[in-house]
Amino acid sequence: MINSIQLFGLILLGGLAAGEVARRLLSLPRTTGYVLFGLLTGQSGANWITPLHIESAQLFIDLALGLILFELGYLVPGVDRSEARRRLFAGLAVAFTPGLLMLALFLLLGFPFASALFAATLCIATSAAITIATCSDVGARGERSGLLYTMVTANGCVAFAVVALLTPFVDDTVSGGIFARAALALGSILVSLVLGAVCAGIVLGGARRLERQPEHHHLLILGAIVFGVGTALFLEVSVFLPMLIFGFLVRALDRRQRVIGIRIASDARVFLVVTFVLAGAALDIAHLLHYWPEALLIVAVRGAGQLAATTFAAHHLGLPRRDGLLLAVGLQPMSSVALVLLVNTQMLYSELDPNLVGMLLATILLMQLLGPFATQTAIKGFGEATRLNVRRADSVAASPQGGAPS
Repeated sequence: MINSIQLFGLILLGGLAAGEVARRLLSLPRTTGYVLFGLLTGQSGANWITPLHIESAQLFIDLALGLILFELGYLVPGVDRSEARRRLFAGLAVAFTPGLLMLALFLLLGFPFASALFAATLCIATSAAITIATCSDVGARGERSGLLYTMVTANGCVAFAVVALLTPFVDDTVSGGIFARAALALGSILVSLVLGAVCAGIVLGGARRLERQPEHHHLLILGAIVFGVGTALFLEVSVFLPMLIFGFLVRALDRRQRVIGIRIASDARVFLVVTFVLAGAALDIAHLLHYWPEALLIVAVRGAGQLAATTFAAHHLGLPRRDGLLLAVGLQPMSSVALVLLVNTQMLYSELDPNLVGMLLATILLMQLLGPFATQTAIKGFGEATRLNVRRADSVAASPQGGAPS
């Protein structure tokens, strides 16, 4: 039996190797390789990574997701006020349109309203980790990639806020009437906003006084993230919403660009590798084998809602219809945060139907595997995959036909 330190090394080395195999031999995103390695070493495979290992690594997972969500918020590009309003309305449409369709689907499948609403909310969020990692791997650079970050941030904010509002109403341990539960829900949202603002204030204030060196700023940001995650856990509020707000506020308020932000895909890839491998290990392929028809139905309805919303958004943002379609493709990866929220809710809400849980787990696994390819396809379709473009140009130049024209 390997110990925890050996296991951590196995996750890093095995994840690295699987990611490179996926990238170089199969032309797939590295994140797909990370998840596949997790499946092979988790409960679906060799069972080297057990639920006990995953539970013991929960603090690391929370910190990793906090860092990922901070960077997502930080990557939202600045735009003028009129464009910001258009993007805000587009982001709300991208979140609520598939959410309402998913709610209708779960109600038609016979689940109670509270369970259906919770499940639909989990399906809203696009994976921040897959978006960041895949965009980094293909060298995403350009306006459309920035818009994708904005839409992912918008639907993440909506999903996490709605989950925070729902939690007191589905938590069996919470007592009191509807007004007491509503006050608790609104209070958690307010605390999340304040905590995100406090963390942003720490980083912005520290950046004014520190030398402009990456190692100092990265330590400052990591310290603020650890403080924010720890405070959220202490106050028993969402870890995810404050970190998303934290990253967005740092970028929006840092007008002189004093802060040198962390790039998790390069500066701290260890967090990405461990997050994806553990997510794969936590998922059981048996759920997908049993619930694959329902998972495909959920993916289809979710995708239809996203396509309808991005078509609307493309019209109002002045984008070609093709770019609206590609934006919908880029939003397909389902957030691994949904896995954490689902597990936490199972412990609090005894009425959550096991069949609904199985469907959601099957859908999360399916989109963890296919989602990175969808994001890569979108960035390539935008023509903003700079690393892939460079490789293609180099291969053409090296071919016999790639010389000077005759």
